[in-house]
Amino acid sequence: MQIFDNDGIELNAECSVVEEDGVYGLILESWGPAHRNKDYNIALDCIIERLINYDVQNVVVYLASSTARKHMPSIAERKIHPGEYFALVGNSPKDVRQEMCSYQSHFSSTGRKEVPSGNRTKRIIICVPTVNSEKFWDRVIYGESSDILQPTDDERILNARVSRLIKKPLTEPDGYKSPSSIERLQKVYVRDPAVKAWILQQSKGICESCGEKAPFYLNDGSPYLEVHHVVPLSSAGADTTSNCVAICPNCHRALHYSQNAKKLIETLYVNIGRLKK
Repeated sequence: MQIFDNDGIELNAECSVVEEDGVYGLILESWGPAHRNKDYNIALDCIIERLINYDVQNVVVYLASSTARKHMPSIAERKIHPGEYFALVGNSPKDVRQEMCSYQSHFSSTGRKEVPSGNRTKRIIICVPTVNSEKFWDRVIYGESSDILQPTDDERILNARVSRLIKKPLTEPDGYKSPSSIERLQKVYVRDPAVKAWILQQSKGICESCGEKAPFYLNDGSPYLEVHHVVPLSSAGADTTSNCVAICPNCHRALHYSQNAKKLIETLYVNIGRLKK
């Protein structure tokens, strides 16, 4: 996962929500000094700001790098702050982050140092006492973007989320290999808005079947194409980028109803490298 900034843009700051060494929390990855990991501080500012907004007053922060874990196997040795908790209240998120990073400089890869120096952007795990909820951390990771990234079975909501996502830079999403379904009068499938938005972005307004431009533009100025699952969801198809294409309405109907639908589908597999059977 990537941390999203307050404008809903993905940062180059990888994270994960795990239980590691008996502690559950958010791991913020690091790739060395700040100049090689420029989004680390921005991401940490966002994390701290959101925790404060959710009325979190104290956290516990541990080093989590592989070398630190090897040389300091007891996680208690790797707590970066001297007190039981690290306080988030009383200062700005930036000031809190700078204090947190200054504590990191008291550690080398093998242990605590008497004189602080060096890298202040290490791999850490942030634990909120009593919190053991992935949904809580999703809100911290994505901020206000958390809602628009949630899969939905409602076509109206899906399209509204896609409309917002398509305006943002996106990395290729994982999607859902086995999308959940909801039984109503008919079965509908929960779909990932990021997958649909990414497919439409990649098409650049050109039908991936016939090669023609989108037939018209929507009110928001985006070209109208439809996203088609090559293996239908109803046939256990995946809601992933390797099973989706952006096509014009005419080609979409042809893929569903024409006499040469099978040939059209095979042509898609030949021409579009990301598709996988």
